[in-house]
Amino acid sequence: MQVLDSQGVPPRDRLDMVVESMASAARATAFTPEGPDHRVRLTMTAWQLGAVDVFDAACSAHTLRRGARATSDDEPPSLILTYGLRGTGVHSHLGRDLPVGPSQLWATDLTAPYVHHIEDTHTLTAKVALATLGIPHDLVRQTLVHIGESPLAPLFVNHLTETRRVAHLLDGPASAALGTATLSLARALVASITDDDRLGREALEDTLLLRVQAFVRRHLGDPDLDAASIAVAHHVSVRHLYKECARAGLRLEQWIIRERLARAADELARTAPARGTITAVARRWGFTSPSHFTTRFRAAYEVTPREWQALHHR
Repeated sequence: MQVLDSQGVPPRDRLDMVVESMASAARATAFTPEGPDHRVRLTMTAWQLGAVDVFDAACSAHTLRRGARATSDDEPPSLILTYGLRGTGVHSHLGRDLPVGPSQLWATDLTAPYVHHIEDTHTLTAKVALATLGIPHDLVRQTLVHIGESPLAPLFVNHLTETRRVAHLLDGPASAALGTATLSLARALVASITDDDRLGREALEDTLLLRVQAFVRRHLGDPDLDAASIAVAHHVSVRHLYKECARAGLRLEQWIIRERLARAADELARTAPARGTITAVARRWGFTSPSHFTTRFRAAYEVTPREWQALHHR
């Protein structure tokens, strides 16, 4: 992990520090701050996760450019996938001016010129070598302006956000494994919106289990959540759904219950004891029977929900 903070740099040197950092992360050839040079601000945390680089960057308003002739760098041709957390602006790339802002995902082919103008900003970015995607470069370019429209965009954003949360806790093989997962999702994200139907089908199939898990976590409070409703939502048969779960060693119904219990346990630990609290929490996480919830909870945590709550509020 590498951490950069312009606040620790003398004001006269801050612009040089930011220019160097942006050149490394985004292969930019020019950085123009909106205000005086000495007021430019940048904080960036970078992780190298195997073949993938991930950046968490917050920067004052600026314009970032990559020139048309800057294509002979020593670094392999790369793609960056960026998710906006704060700041609005315009990303001009591959013949299109794309408005960008919070909760948006956009992509940049670093072999092509771009101009990125944005106000005070905070972003999460994954950088991958184009060669590692295993998709022809011309197909990749065709998809980039539509990357945020991919059905896998929410899954990739969720993964990138979780990667930011846990990356500093990982080292060695675990870090490399997270990079491999990120690369696989990046490939699936791009492949899902190409004109190649085979690539699109493979992308959806390769990410089925991840999409199912994300779907389940979003719908844990639905008491009708079951294998049939999950299969319908993902346009597969129940048999195929169970087959994919079995391949990953996942027992679907038991996993759903564990996830519900974990969310309920977390909420009870944060909630002061009060009449009706346990029943309300149980229902909020998909348990229609308070007695069934208590039985399951005791089996998982070796205490009743009430005892659990009391232990966390003594």
